[in-house]
Order: sequence, then structure tokens, then C-alpha cells
Amino acid sequence: MTLNRRQSPMARLQRGPHVLSLLFLIVAATLVGAPRASAQTIIGVLLNEDTGAPVGRAYVVLLDTDSVEVTRGFANGLGRFRVHAPRAGRYRLRTERIGYRSVVSEPFELGDGEDLELEVPVEPVLVRLDPYTIEGSRECRVIGDQALEVLTVWEEARKALSAVAWLDPREQLIHEMDHFERWFTPSFRMVHEVRSTEPTHNVMPFRSRSVEELEESGYVVVAEDSVVYEAPDAEVFFSTPFLQHHCFMLDRERRGGRQKLGLRFEPVMGRDNADVQGVFWLDAETGALEKLELDYVNVGVWQRERGARGELEFAQLPDGRWFVSRWWIRMPVVRRVESMTGPIWHFPDAVVGFKDEGGEVLRVFAVDGRTLFARGRATVSGVVVDSTTGQPLDGAFIGLEGTERLTFSGADGSYWLTDLPQGRYNVTFSHPRLDFLGLVDSSEKREVRLREDVEVELNLAVPSSETIIDRLCGEVGDAEVGLLLGHVRRPAPDTSLVTDASVRIVWVAEGETPRVLDTATDSLGVYRACVPRTAALSIEVTADSLPLRAVSTTFGDDLLHVVDIDLERAEPPVLPRATFSQRDASQL
Repeated sequence: MTLNRRQSPMARLQRGPHVLSLLFLIVAATLVGAPRASAQTIIGVLLNEDTGAPVGRAYVVLLDTDSVEVTRGFANGLGRFRVHAPRAGRYRLRTERIGYRSVVSEPFELGDGEDLELEVPVEPVLVRLDPYTIEGSRECRVIGDQALEVLTVWEEARKALSAVAWLDPREQLIHEMDHFERWFTPSFRMVHEVRSTEPTHNVMPFRSRSVEELEESGYVVVAEDSVVYEAPDAEVFFSTPFLQHHCFMLDRERRGGRQKLGLRFEPVMGRDNADVQGVFWLDAETGALEKLELDYVNVGVWQRERGARGELEFAQLPDGRWFVSRWWIRMPVVRRVESMTGPIWHFPDAVVGFKDEGGEVLRVFAVDGRTLFARGRATVSGVVVDSTTGQPLDGAFIGLEGTERLTFSGADGSYWLTDLPQGRYNVTFSHPRLDFLGLVDSSEKREVRLREDVEVELNLAVPSSETIIDRLCGEVGDAEVGLLLGHVRRPAPDTSLVTDASVRIVWVAEGETPRVLDTATDSLGVYRACVPRTAALSIEVTADSLPLRAVSTTFGDDLLHVVDIDLERAEPPVLPRATFSQRDASQL
């Protein structure tokens, strides 16, 4: 991948003492932290190398000279991203997008305090998992000895888990979490439950120890009065020691009517320490990571191993970011039981029950209060563009007809409507641009079918220039006709828009007498006229007592031609000046 480098202007820019706990983390602490104010900054845009179109909803990873991740950023719907480097040096960029092949750039130098602008071409190659067969991939082998199919699935799981681990320091999302704790008898009959709903920035409130500590002491630590079950976080999962001491193989099953591909892992033969095994489940068609199942092995005492497990489920926000949507942990509750055999007392540990702890994200809010996710409800998301300019439309109001659900598009044109009911609805949008163009109902609409927990992607657009001319010019419209329009404003310093201003447009076609079209500005101070695009035009405007204002213009190649008219004040009449001659007093 070749980078196009441009210098920016700034650079030139619980119960009893024997309580078990499980440290179960997908958020790596090393990936969290706000950039320093003096950090070097890389500002860029991801572009499809075939079409030049922006590539959004992708992660941009900053790599050092050893290809180790330093930090990362997220590209918005327009493909724009910003990454803060902790120090000057030589770096590369890796683009990561779920379901697409990752691409690594050429090395580049980043100076001390430099703001560097880059255009990053991205190869739009889909990663398809559904054709993979698992016949030759059932043998559990370490990653270095694996077939291409296993390596590809492992890479997709790594991208997704790393995306979940990253917290954007510029925008801390708020998760409304339903947290629960449940206690069960040894036969799994629930005897007690505690629930609470609370907001949190971090879905997973746990941390993993370092990979070195886990490799040395294992994933289950037995203390004098407790047993701690630990789990690998994103950093540990893809570390060299974990990959060396665990083997991988593929699995496949059908869930919810869709094919799922599993990446199973377990300790290699000869590992005696308490360890973990489990499976990453990915959607075979999209490559999206959906669930992680985890179990414990080599615990030593079967009672402690029995039932100790956990699960995490993952979901994607409309803007492309990933988060843990649901998690739960099951932990055996162990007590020391006194027993006596003859004259000898015994104090064995015994499983007296189980404790489940977990949480479910009900809603996710942006810092500005917008709802990004709502469980059990439908979501509509997309991008609003202006087809007449090819640019995203900022500030469009998008609503679900028949409901009170309303949102607005951002600077990149992206929007999302969440917490929506099921059924068939019309999605509408309005914007001052539609009013200016003279589209009568000032809104556009598209029908969608909404289902529970399903996100519908729906891109919206201002009609094309051809469609607008067809609507407004009717039978007059042909290949030679265009739409002339613009605002009429009062003279400075007022510059307010003028309604009911008289507008006369005059043109002369070759070999014909002059043609005149009279119109007027509407309540928005806008005039519109269907006129020939090949003729030279004269626009004459009069309003109130202001003098006539005349402007000449030609269309060019565009179908829409905007000419704003600024009226001028009448010049005061010039009065003749009296002249006086000065005489000396002696001449009188």
C-alpha cells in the first residue's frame, strides 16, 4: 500500500470468606488512554484504491518498526481518521475492517510535533469464510503450523477482539447495563438473585494479569480463602506465549438460520498448569465475531473445574465500532467441609453451589445523548448524500413516519435511528437543501421493514439533478433545459432574504426574438426558472423601492445553476455645488 503524503499547513500543520472471583476481560488496559496534548498527529483519509471513494467504518492501527501496535484510531463514514503518536519516529499504518483483508502501508517518518496528512489507499478485498471446509482443519495445531483457512479465521477473530478492546479516548460512550448476580445450589436450582441497572463507560469491569504471570501460575489461583479464575484479555489472547502453548482448529454449526464458523483453542499436550480452552464463533458470511465461549482445564480438583465457564457476546454499533453486548461468568462456590473418619478429622474443599455474574447492555448512548443501540429493538442506519453535488449532507433530519423517533446526520452524512418498533414504516428526511431546490413536500421517504435486533442499512439522498428538473420543469424539460435558481438579498448591512421580489429572465435563442420569463421569489427568498442551458441569460430583479438589479450569466455544463442576487441601495441624487471666491478685504 502506497501512501500519498501531504504536509498540512500547520506542519509546514459476597457470601462468607470463601468467595470465588473471575477476572474476565476483553478490554486491555494498555489500549486505554488519552493522547498527550503535544503528541504527533496523523490526519488522513482511507480511499478505495480502485474507485477513489472513501472507505469508512475501519480501524487504523499505528505500527512501530517491529510491527507492534502503538495506538489506533477509527475512520468515520467519510474515511477520515486521526491518530496520535506518542513520539516522533518511523511508523506504518495497518487498516482493519471486519470482513475485509487487512492492508499495511509503506514506512513513513513522523517528525517531532508534526501534523502529517496522508491519503491511504485500501484494497477492497472481501474475506469470505463460508466456503471453508473443516475436514482438514480438525487437527489441533499451533498457529505457526496451521493451514490458510485457520489462519484466516484467526485473523478475523483477532481484528474483532482488538476492536472491542480499544476505547476511543475522544468519545467515551455510555452503556446502560443490566447487571445481575445469581446463586444456585449444586443441582443448579436458583436460590437468590440481585439485579441492578447502571450506566458505565466500560462494559467489562475486570482486568487480566500479564501473559507472563498467567503462564507461570496458570489461570486458576488457589489462595488460602479463595479461588480466582482468570481469563485472557485481547493482549494475552494474541501474544506469542499464548499462541505457542495453545493449538487451534476449525468447527462449524448452524445457529439461528445462519452458518457459524468456530475457531476452537485448547492447551497443547504436556501443559499441567490450570489453563483455558474455548471457541470463537464468527458469522461465516460476514466474518463478524459474535461470541466467545470459555472453559477451564487442568484445574486439578474436579469439583472446582466443574461448571466454571463464561461467555461473551459482541455487537456492532451503527457507526462501525464494536462492543461487548452481553457477558456472564459461572463460578463454583467452594467451602471447607468438616468431616470425621473414626478419630481423624478431615477438612476437604467441596462445591456447595454456583454463582453466576453477568451483564447485558440495554442501550448505548453517545456523549451528545443520541441512542446508538437499544436491545430488543430495530435500528436503521446509513448515509445521507446530496446527489446534485456528490457530497454528504450535514444536518439532515431523519425520522420514522408515524412515530416520534427523530435524529440528524453528522458532518460525514451518517445517521442512525435506534430503539425502533417492528413493522413496515417510511423513513423520511428533510433538509434546507430540499427547500432551496423547490421540492414541494420538502422531504424524501423510503419504506423499510423493521425486525427485532436487526439493523437495516438505508442510504438516503437528495434527488439527482435530472429528477429535480423532471419534477419542476415537467413537459418543458428536455436535454437543453436547466434549472436556474438563487436567493435574493437586501442591500448590506441588512442582507436579509427578500420575498415576492419580481424576477425577469431574458434570453435570445439563435435566430429568434428575445424570450422573457417572469417569476418571483417565494417565502424563502428563492427564485427558480426552467430555462435553456445554451443561451446567455440576463436576470433582472426589482423589489420594493430598490433600483433594478441586472446580472448576466451562462449555464455551462451543469443542469442546476445557482445565481444569488444582492440588491443595491439607490444612490442619493447629486446636487450642484455652490462655489465661492474668497476676496481680500481691501478689494471690497
